[in-house]
Amino acid sequence: MLDFHFDGPFPLLNDTIKTTIQICFVYTLFVIVYFGCNKAYAMEHRPNILLFTIDACRPDHLGCYGYSKNLTPNIDSLAKEGALFINAFSQSAWTTPGMISIFTSLYPFTHKVEARGDSLDTKVVTLPEILRENGYAVPVLPRFVDIPNYRNLGFDAVEKGQFEGKEVGDLLKLLHAYKDQPFFIWYHYHGLHLPYNPPDSYRKEIAEANGMKPEHESEGVSLIKTKSVIKHDAVVFTDEEKSLAVALYDSQLPPLDDSIGILAAKLKEWELYENTIIIITSDHGEELFEHGFVGHASTSLNAKLYDEIIRIPLIILWPKKITYKRIGANVQQIDIMPTILDMLGIASTNASEGRSLLPLMEKDQGGESSIVYCETIMGGYQSTEVLRNIRLRCIRTERWKLIAKNGNNVDTYELYDLKNDPGEKNNVAKKYPDIALDLKEKLFSKTGNNK
Repeated sequence: MLDFHFDGPFPLLNDTIKTTIQICFVYTLFVIVYFGCNKAYAMEHRPNILLFTIDACRPDHLGCYGYSKNLTPNIDSLAKEGALFINAFSQSAWTTPGMISIFTSLYPFTHKVEARGDSLDTKVVTLPEILRENGYAVPVLPRFVDIPNYRNLGFDAVEKGQFEGKEVGDLLKLLHAYKDQPFFIWYHYHGLHLPYNPPDSYRKEIAEANGMKPEHESEGVSLIKTKSVIKHDAVVFTDEEKSLAVALYDSQLPPLDDSIGILAAKLKEWELYENTIIIITSDHGEELFEHGFVGHASTSLNAKLYDEIIRIPLIILWPKKITYKRIGANVQQIDIMPTILDMLGIASTNASEGRSLLPLMEKDQGGESSIVYCETIMGGYQSTEVLRNIRLRCIRTERWKLIAKNGNNVDTYELYDLKNDPGEKNNVAKKYPDIALDLKEKLFSKTGNNK
């Protein structure tokens, strides 16, 4: 037993009391050392987080979501190792509002980063900020945050000169640089976005598999292959051109899938895979002529909120903790931040408008669906002042969807019965006025106004 010489300061203490004090002191010292070591161990073994977002990705063109063409074997294989969310939705029809919703767990009408030049209020707490406070490195490639829309997110931009702007190659370089410390890394893959101009080898293979001539170069196909913006109704596409456009979009999926395969292999080679939470998702979907045109808000200058635009993939892997599960509940981009924090045992912010999806991943049953809310300005990033003043919003339940278009003397509503009309072809607002009114009231109660 250690001798702490209590006789001097405490001459009246008997031997029993002195022994008790000594035991308490040693026990307290043991607890401090034990839990301190455990905390250090836990800090050292915290999972990394890799958020891989894919611009304009249609989940129904991935094999794990039921696509008949075998274009994404690597993504499909990863999906079998984690949680696959069948009904995940974006909060908007273009990149910025949806991405800001992921990093803040706030709807676009709450975070208010909805147009070119907007920046997040510095008072808003973001996912990178919380993770940095909890000991994570939060590096980001400069090209992802070099416009006002992505300021104040809390990332640490790395030196631009170290990277060459190569798709996925820069991500591997960044991962390697931070592989020896806990990290949160976001990477945005741009290869599916217009123009649809995949490498010739992929394009020819898929076109020929569909019985098409890949060398066919009409005006419409030329626009699809060369322009990132094709104004709505600027060209009338023939049926053949539409089919070729879809084939061109599909031709971009194998290069994406190859990149995912290389990424997974490198994570395993560097012994990061088992202890990394990997989230594969998208900023928004993409129209492929389901409602008359191609692209999304920023490419067509004519926003839409039909399911082909707002439905996104969501795959969450954590090999140490999550087993394969298909989850059918409606979930949203705003759920990603609280899910990550819950998986790490970190409290979410009181302002969060999303929910953690961890209970859905842990339970055998799917759980309750969220009511989905979306908002966009009409021209996305390319919006003029007039287009900025028109809001397109929707509220979506499992059965119904109401789409509202308001502003600049526009006030229109569409109601769709998703059970009987999943393609959203028949507006039934006049047939079900009570349902339309109820959803309208819920929508504007949530968004705060109807302008």
